[in-house]
Amino acid sequence: MKKSEMKETYTIGQLAGLANISTKTLRVYERKGLLLPVRNEENGYRLYGEEAVRTLEKIQLMKYLDFSLDQIAEFLQLYENVSREEMLLAQKRLLERKREQLNTVIAHVDRAAKECRGEEMDSNSFLKSLGNIVKNQRADEVVARLSRHSDEPKGWSRFVFEMAGLRAGMQVLDAGAGWGNLWRYNMERLPENLSVTCVDRHNTHADTFCEYMQEQKDCLVSRNFDFVWDDLESMTFTQTYHCIFFNHVAFFIQDREKLYRKFVAALSKKGAFICTWGGFLFYEKLQVLLWEFLEDCTELEKEYEKHKTKLQKLEAELRTVFPVVERHAYICRLHFDTAEEWMEYILQVCRPAREVLEQRRSSFLRFLESKKVQSGFEFERDTYLFCCRKEEL
Repeated sequence: MKKSEMKETYTIGQLAGLANISTKTLRVYERKGLLLPVRNEENGYRLYGEEAVRTLEKIQLMKYLDFSLDQIAEFLQLYENVSREEMLLAQKRLLERKREQLNTVIAHVDRAAKECRGEEMDSNSFLKSLGNIVKNQRADEVVARLSRHSDEPKGWSRFVFEMAGLRAGMQVLDAGAGWGNLWRYNMERLPENLSVTCVDRHNTHADTFCEYMQEQKDCLVSRNFDFVWDDLESMTFTQTYHCIFFNHVAFFIQDREKLYRKFVAALSKKGAFICTWGGFLFYEKLQVLLWEFLEDCTELEKEYEKHKTKLQKLEAELRTVFPVVERHAYICRLHFDTAEEWMEYILQVCRPAREVLEQRRSSFLRFLESKKVQSGFEFERDTYLFCCRKEEL
C-alpha cells in the first residue's frame, strides 16, 4: 500500500477493498488478535488507523510467505518493529531448511536404492537397512558440522588410536568400519605386521573406504587389511583378536548385550574392546548459556537428560558383560569466528530450542555477541571411549 493511498482512518469495508481481501478475513484477523480496530463511539463501526494498515501489510506479506496465523501472531508480538527485509530473510532461512531436509530425504532414497541393488530383502531386513541409512546420514551431518569448526574427525581418530595401544603383529577387528577414519588419519602410525579385518555391510561409506585402502596398498607394506561384508549381529567370529574397535556403531545395534558377548568370545585373554559413544556436555553447557536468555529451558533439560541416560545405559550394558571397563572423556573444542556462525551451529544441532530461538533470532544474536572472547567464540562437546577387557592387565 502506498502512502498516497492512505488516509487517517478506514472502515472495515474500505480497508478490505484497499488490501483486496474480504471483510470476513479482517474479522478472522481480529479474532486472532492480529489486527485490532478501534470502535467509533457514535455508531460502533470498526475503524483502522495508519498503524493498523502497516500491521496488515506485515500480515499479508507473511501470509504470502506461508506463515500460519499462529506464527504471525507470535511474530508480531515479538517483533513489533520488524522490517520487511527481516521477514523475508526469516522465510528464506525456513525455505533453506526445507531444502536441506528434502536433500536429506533424496540422499536416503539413493542409499536405500543402492542397498537393494542386486539382492532380495525381506521386509524386516529392508526396514533395518533403511533405519541404518538414516542414522548414517545424521552422523554424516554431525561430522560435517564439527569439521567446519574444529579438527574433527582427525583429532578424535588419533585419540582413539592412541588409547588402543596397538603393537606390531596384532590381530585387529574393526567392527563397523564405515569411512575408516580411524585408519585414514593414522596411516603413518600403523605398527609393523598389523592385520586388520574390517566388517561392515555394503554401503557408500564402507565401499569407499575399501577402495581407498586398495589404493594405499603400496604404502601399507607389511600391514594387511581385509574386508568382510556381513551383518555384525548375525555373523559368527571364527578367530581371536587382540583389539576390537566398535567406534560409534553401538546405536545401530538392536541387541547390544548379545553382540558384546560375541565380542568377548572373540577377544584374546589380554585383548581390548574399544567402544565409543557421544556425550552430553554440549547440552549441559547450552543449558547454562540459554538460562541467561530464555525463561524456560524445560525441553532442553529433557534433551540433556536423554543423552545422559543413553550414556549411562551403554556403560551399564558394557559392565554387565566385561569385568573391566575404563571410561575416558574426549573434549572437542569448537571455535566460531562470528556470533552468526555460532548461532547457526546451535540452531542446527539443538532441535528442542530451535523454534523459540528462531523467533527471537535478532536478540539471540546480540546475546551471543556479548559472549565473545578474544579469539572469537568457543564451545565444547564431549565423546566417551570405553576400554573394556576380560581381566586387568
